[in-house]
Amino acid sequence: MKDGPEVSFILLFSFEGHWTSQHELFYQNKVIDMARLNHENIAKFLDYCRESDPFSRMLVFEYASNGTLYEHRTYTVDGEVAQFSWLRRMKIAIGIAQSLRYLHTESRPPFAISELKSNSVYVPEDFTPKADDVIY
Repeated sequence: MKDGPEVSFILLFSFEGHWTSQHELFYQNKVIDMARLNHENIAKFLDYCRESDPFSRMLVFEYASNGTLYEHRTYTVDGEVAQFSWLRRMKIAIGIAQSLRYLHTESRPPFAISELKSNSVYVPEDFTPKADDVIY
């Protein structure tokens, strides 16, 4: 964003004719849910886009420069999977646990998480994990 933070976004793509009132209600509820979350281990929700011409729906988040935990565990450097130190692994595990505690016990109403995967945990430069996709 101009003179602001780097952002990432989730584009909810559908042809306008296929976007039902149920889709719109789901989208609006997600925007409301995301706006009320405030935790250091949850991806920071910045804004949303709801345009009619051209039809688009987006959720905008603060960008995590180091990609996902999945990318760190899967992609190789010089033929070897990058290894985290135990200290870094513990920081990531504790951060994920804190985000789950926040979503399950501290937020009202609580969020039910159907699936937590390594590609839904983003890793910024300081390696403080940010849960993202788990809350859609």
